[in-house]
Amino acid sequence: MRNVMIVDDESLVRIGLQSIIAWEQHGYHITGVFKNGEEALAAASRQHFDVVLTDIRMPGMDGFELVRELKRLAPNLHVIVLSSYNDFEYTRQAIRLGVNDYISKFEMEPDELLRVLASLPFADQLEAGKVVGDGAAHMSDAPLLAEVKQLLDNSKSEESTSLAMKFPLLAKKLADNGDGFRWVSLLPCPREAGYSSTERKAMLLLAEEMFSRLRNPILFGESGGYLHGGYACELGGGALASREESLRMAEEWTSAFAQKLNVSLAVGFGNMFAWSGSCEEARREAEAAAELSLFNSSIQFSETSGERRAFTEEEWLNLYKQIKQRIRYMQFRPLADDLTRYMDERSDLYKPSEWIRLGVAAVSQLADFMIERYDPGTAELREKFGSLWPFAETAGAVRTAMAWRLMLQDITDRIQQMVAHRQAKGGWIERVKDYLKVHYGEQIRLEDMAQLANFSENHFSQRFNQETGQAFSDYLTDLRIQEAVRLFRDTELSTEEIAERVGYSSPNYFIKVFKKKTGQTVKHFKSTQR
Repeated sequence: MRNVMIVDDESLVRIGLQSIIAWEQHGYHITGVFKNGEEALAAASRQHFDVVLTDIRMPGMDGFELVRELKRLAPNLHVIVLSSYNDFEYTRQAIRLGVNDYISKFEMEPDELLRVLASLPFADQLEAGKVVGDGAAHMSDAPLLAEVKQLLDNSKSEESTSLAMKFPLLAKKLADNGDGFRWVSLLPCPREAGYSSTERKAMLLLAEEMFSRLRNPILFGESGGYLHGGYACELGGGALASREESLRMAEEWTSAFAQKLNVSLAVGFGNMFAWSGSCEEARREAEAAAELSLFNSSIQFSETSGERRAFTEEEWLNLYKQIKQRIRYMQFRPLADDLTRYMDERSDLYKPSEWIRLGVAAVSQLADFMIERYDPGTAELREKFGSLWPFAETAGAVRTAMAWRLMLQDITDRIQQMVAHRQAKGGWIERVKDYLKVHYGEQIRLEDMAQLANFSENHFSQRFNQETGQAFSDYLTDLRIQEAVRLFRDTELSTEEIAERVGYSSPNYFIKVFKKKTGQTVKHFKSTQR
């Protein structure tokens, strides 16, 4: 392995250089990453480097001065200048200093960097896995790193493990800053397409860099989609001060991830523990706080988050009934408003996973309604709902309260539009009238007609009145009496038989309605037809 030094005052460039290629697979080891020439020179005086990748313009000691000093320490050191400056004078000065190559760091591709490295004089001597030069210095923390790896593995088990007893080196390092510790979990906001291995490596590198600049926290590593770390604090009355300091760090982390990697970061801190405390419990608390942080878009501390629980069976049943009732009457937007209001009022009572479960239940009922009522094809569903379909998968992938609200609103709005389109296209008023012409002699309920029109009862009554100028009950009565008049004229049926045929089980009630609508008694009307 060849030892590589990276020097650049821009953290994003340092991270990008570390993640752009799989260094170890190509025979290189990143032994030092520095933000200025002074740090790099100090490191070079303590250990051996084979290659240095350095910027030119840096505060304090610039790249050319650094190269001059490094060449005095190690004449055979290979130097590659990475810069955004292409001025001929820079190139000429680099050549005089014995720089091996000069490439633009903002236009550089992985293949180009590998090509430049392969052209260095020692390239044909590289052997995979062979350590070349003095590469032992950077492994001085190897026992501590081994403990950290073991800590991440052990903290996923159910067995309670004391930090102080099982990981003495880590405990000692943290204990210099307090008599207790917090576990901190950083959770990158999930993306639909996920994160590539390069993006995850960049996130880990940025976290390492930021943790290393602070006096207190130690980054343990990545596990289960989280970046985990430990943070020493003072027990016994120090909770508020600990939270204030933690909050400042967390805000710095979230800001850096957003600005440099365009990644939204959720941060959760577990409760303060004594060194004899359980690292498994500490991790679970921090992860739960990070999940809550992600859902609520705010940094969370386990001790101030409160106990969040699952819905009771009674609560779930009541919510399920309310959802079914709204869908039955096609009140889609009010359904979204109900659930959003419910979250606003009770967001601090239930776990994020419970809100997600509620969203999945609601949109699953909406999907069932659509399929049962309209039997839409896959092509139509994709056209109307795009990536929202299938609804249950979309709702199950939601991880923030804002996304939860927007998902419900978007789905219910689109269903409302689809139903309105179907109703307008299907000529609902004609369907209702045609049905009444055939079935006027049967018992007819407003609820049944509303369902036929794909409306709620209230909406059906309003729309029917608008379309016909009559209330539904008046329209049905007129239709029945018109048919009764025809039967009196064209048949020898009795009043009782005609009343039954046009939908009245009580002849006396039929006689009253007939007089009200025609202005004549049945007896008088029949006499005029002879």
